[in-house]
Amino acid sequence: MKASKRTAKPLLAAQYQAEARRLAGGASNIERQFLSVSLAKGKDLEPAGRIAGARA
Repeated sequence: MKASKRTAKPLLAAQYQAEARRLAGGASNIERQFLSVSLAKGKDLEPAGRIAGARA
């Protein structure tokens, strides 16, 4: 029977996060455009009330 390798949970979590970021890639042009418009317009165009959804 082989002895299992033990890895600290924070180290394992960091490895998973790094792999997820690598696989996800960068933001697309559309995502960048949405972000730039939202920064330019501010909260004026944010949905409010029932349109915004349930509060967490």
